[in-house]
Amino acid sequence: MIQTPVDLTSWSVFDEASLPFFFNRVSESFHLQLHRHDFMELAYVAEGSGFHYIDECILPVAKGDWFIVPLGTSHVFRPTSTGPSHPLIVYNCIFQPDRLAAELSFMPSAASLTHAMRLLQLTPDSEHGWHQLKDRDGQYGDWFRLAEREYMQRKPGFVPRLYGLFIELAVMLERQLAGDAGKSADHSFAASDSLDEAIRYIDRLIMEPITASTIASAFQMSERHFHRVFKRQMGMTFTTYIQNKRIEKSCRLLLTTQLPIQDIAQQVGYQDKKFFLSVFKKKTGLAPRDYRRQNGQS
Repeated sequence: MIQTPVDLTSWSVFDEASLPFFFNRVSESFHLQLHRHDFMELAYVAEGSGFHYIDECILPVAKGDWFIVPLGTSHVFRPTSTGPSHPLIVYNCIFQPDRLAAELSFMPSAASLTHAMRLLQLTPDSEHGWHQLKDRDGQYGDWFRLAEREYMQRKPGFVPRLYGLFIELAVMLERQLAGDAGKSADHSFAASDSLDEAIRYIDRLIMEPITASTIASAFQMSERHFHRVFKRQMGMTFTTYIQNKRIEKSCRLLLTTQLPIQDIAQQVGYQDKKFFLSVFKKKTGLAPRDYRRQNGQS
């Protein structure tokens, strides 16, 4: 159960006095309660899917989602399920913005990265709200993995490299923000781009109990507008798209594994076996067992 936070999580918990930052990689569970902290946090979803409870919002999350969480913001991640087969893996980078800003101030031209520095709260006129971003090409995932490895292994030169990586992150973020600002000038392109992102998001969550309302919310659209744009661009309804994707995956599993039909139904997002059998026969004209037999699996 989500509980109202009472105390701040203090920087001192992490036993890191010599550096203004700390990195880790965690498998999220239901043990950690809703919490706030007296430091900045960057959180990157590396594997699995689940939900991020942040302030008053509940956001579905999957691989490639990452968040900038300011001081004092209440939040917690929850996996979709408690089973070990689909863990929710999150990389965390936490840092003390005042200390880090003072030490990065000596970096030439760092101040020119105005939008990124404000978002990361490394300037006096920082933005104080939380932000959700999408890793469109994997570069942020690479950054989190490299930074966490450098921090944990502590090879010679890891400290200057970590400071350099923070500048690299600010550059990537500045370029993304500049690109997004350019796209927003063309509303039709921005809508199309958002739907492309939503499709990739849906494909990652296809095994989960996803709904149009949660997807629309994650991409800041009304559900009605999402349904309209989705059908216009995809040529089918959201429900039909989900069913097609799930049946395509179940067909692959039928032909490449010996899994029981019940297990395949669950792996593609159907908890009700009878409903799965009905949808499968409607889409393929065959029962799953007949499909497997006719296509070469005994």
